[in-house]
Amino acid sequence: MTTARAAGRLILRSEIVERACSWLRDSVPYSQTRFHQNEHGIYRADCSGFVSMAWGLPGRPEDRHGGLDTTGLAVVSSLITAPELRAGDVVIRTDGTNLTRHVVIFAAWAEEPGRYWAYEQAGENRTRLRAVTYPYETGEELYVPRRYLSVVE
Repeated sequence: MTTARAAGRLILRSEIVERACSWLRDSVPYSQTRFHQNEHGIYRADCSGFVSMAWGLPGRPEDRHGGLDTTGLAVVSSLITAPELRAGDVVIRTDGTNLTRHVVIFAAWAEEPGRYWAYEQAGENRTRLRAVTYPYETGEELYVPRRYLSVVE
């Protein structure tokens, strides 16, 4: 079992969304081995690198990996309930391998019941904002909502 701990500086929810939108603007291609650099730093271009960047966690060179992995993101966040989800929180799966773990950034509940808008960096796609069935469309029993410990409410 992991123990939550704060990491990085305090960050406003609006800044998390602004940072997530920077990769949406840049249309960053997904990669577990490549990095993306913009005004927010250099981060691994996969889902957990994307969340690390959005949450303002260290990227390269301080973290040579360009951000935390999904397990590391769980350590710097706390479990919340679905009704508590707010912009900048995440829905995350931490078990399995680098091929099955995943994380998306919650943006807002969609008008369609049981769906939400998520910023996502995944698979053979570029950064995108899309409607997702809660909690996630595959392996839904394995996904949980979490909140970054350094977010300013």
